[in-house]
Amino acid sequence: MGFRKSTICLGKTSRQPVTEYDSQAEARDGADYARLTHRSHLVPYLCDCCRLWHLAPKNRHTPSTTCYFCTAANGKPKQAYVTEEVARRRAKIVGIERGITLCSYPCRYGQGWHLTKSRGSIRA
Repeated sequence: MGFRKSTICLGKTSRQPVTEYDSQAEARDGADYARLTHRSHLVPYLCDCCRLWHLAPKNRHTPSTTCYFCTAANGKPKQAYVTEEVARRRAKIVGIERGITLCSYPCRYGQGWHLTKSRGSIRA
């Protein structure tokens, strides 16, 4: 029912609570409002953490799903990006923000594209 500031999700760059929406339609309305009033190009996305809708800058939006076949070094499921281009965009964003070089590679189970810190760790 509308929108409000999140109590658990923070913006990646601002580290401030993000606005959360109850539905995709409400998030789309929020993106349209931002475009008209602030000339901001935002896209809605369903948050894996809180299961509500947020907005992200279009140039940072990298759609992904959780891959339950592949795990990271920490044992958690890896994110699978929908295309290689999207995976490379996420790798570039992470590189700029965290100073980490990441490479993309196709999921061996056909779930999309993953990221890794080392080319040597990719196994076919």
